[in-house]
Parts: sequence; C-alpha cells; structure tokens
Amino acid sequence: MVKFDVVGIGRNCVDYLAVLPSLPPADSKVPMKEFRMVGGGQATTALVALSRLGLKTAYVGMVGDDPGGRLVLDGLRREGVDLTNVIVDRDLSTPVALIFVDESSGTRTIAYQPTSPGRLKSSAIDMDLLLSTRCLMIDPHETLFGLKVAPSAKARGIPIIYDAEHLTDGFYEMLAASDYIIGSEDVVQTLGVTTPEEALNKLISFGARAAVITLGLKGSIALTADGLIRCPAYRIEVVDTTAAGDAFHAGIAYGVLHGWELKKILTFSNAMGALVCRGLGGRETLPTLPEVQKLGSGLASCL
Repeated sequence: MVKFDVVGIGRNCVDYLAVLPSLPPADSKVPMKEFRMVGGGQATTALVALSRLGLKTAYVGMVGDDPGGRLVLDGLRREGVDLTNVIVDRDLSTPVALIFVDESSGTRTIAYQPTSPGRLKSSAIDMDLLLSTRCLMIDPHETLFGLKVAPSAKARGIPIIYDAEHLTDGFYEMLAASDYIIGSEDVVQTLGVTTPEEALNKLISFGARAAVITLGLKGSIALTADGLIRCPAYRIEVVDTTAAGDAFHAGIAYGVLHGWELKKILTFSNAMGALVCRGLGGRETLPTLPEVQKLGSGLASCL
C-alpha cells in the first residue's frame, strides 16, 4: 500500500546563516547584519518544499541525539514530514553548515561538515515503509544506501531522482540506477567535460529518462531521448540563494508525480528555485502551490 508521495534519503544539518555587507577579505573582520540558526540539508529541505506543495513526504536519515538533531526533527515535524525512519544516534553529532550571505548580491558561500558515507544500514530501516512511496529522492550524502534501495524500488516501478551534486562513493553506479539525474553546473567539472551540454550527454548515457543541469541566472537545461530543452530563469529580487537547488529538485519530483512533460516540469522547478530566494534561509520562503503557479504564468516557454 502506498503511504507517501515522496520519500527522501540523505543529509540533514543545522544551518548557521550570517548576512554580511559583503564577503570579507582574508585576515579581516566584518559585522553580521543578521544571524539565524535553522534546519537545513538537501534531502530534508526538498521534503519540506514538497510538503508545502501538499504532498505526503517521509525522511530517511540520521541525526545526533543533541540540540542540533532536536532542532532538525522539530522543524520537519512541524512541516508534516514523516520521521518514522529517522535514526537518532547518541554517538553522532548533527552536522552543521556555515552559510555566509553577501547582502549586496544575495549570493552565499557555504562551509559544511561532510558526513561519512555508508552510515545508514538496511537492518535499522523499515524497508517496506520506505518503499511504500510513489517517488524516491536520493541525495549524494547517502548514495551507498540509495544503491541498496534502488533494485527494490526499480522492481516496484518507483522513479528514482538523484542529486548528482558531487563525486562520492558509488556515484557512477547511482547514475546508472536513476531515472532522473539533477546536477548543478559543478557537475561539468565532476564529469571531466567542458560544457553543460557535454555533461548532459554523459549523464543521459547512463540510462536515465532525463538529465537536468541548473545554471543559476541562466535557468536550466535538460536532455532526454527526444533532445535538448533550455528553460530561462525567472527574474526576481534575490535576497539569499540558499536552498534554490533543493527547491528546484522538489519541483522536479512534483512534476514527475503529476506526469507532466519535461518542459512544464522545468518551468515549475525554475519557479520553485526562484521563489525560495525571496528571503533569508532555505525554509521560510519555500513557496506554496498558488505562489508557484502565479509566478509560472509569466514565464516564457522553454525551448
């Protein structure tokens, strides 16, 4: 029996957000204009975005038995994300990310604590509950666990969306197991090619239904067996770009579940990524469905 629309597997963390007048040069000091401590992480933020859109979501991951872990779980619980398959580990410290937001441009620089691969174990997870979903999202921080889940998900016809953010153990195997692969422009260097178009060709060669690359202010591009699609970005006043990628990924999952054609999915996902940049942090400004639909009505069509 299907219980969830989307199950997300991957990273959670505590984001320490500092707004600075501009990023300081080396060996200097600069006063913070604003400071916040909020829940973050690729998988968890995407799930919050999908919950805001009205979908039933569940998170699979680990948190520490510490104040950071409690902050993360309280935030997810408030958003309606199911936490049945979250492991609270007393020997684990919930990871943190330091996010410096340049007030003058809205861009951000992130320093994060990496998490060790292979932490999640199938024996500690209710696999039947995990697989009672219509869609599976896996971020790079739990790639190895994603590989364990992928065969069963494939057997049940559950589409797999993979965040190809960075090279990690099992990266190429996960590309081959995925139905939809999403990367940022950094994936060009990861794959050892020179252009986003070349990167798409390499990603799609692993057998995915679609490969997508986000390009910031240049929008997004995607490749399927039917050819290349380019989708322009929205022009909005940017406060902070934190979680723009996570919101974009949520838009992809939403569109896949609704059976939309890829051009419509990209348009919707671009709107999701843009709207989260309206304010500080990756959670408070995640949009509702009417907000996305309103912004989306004013965008030129993808090509």
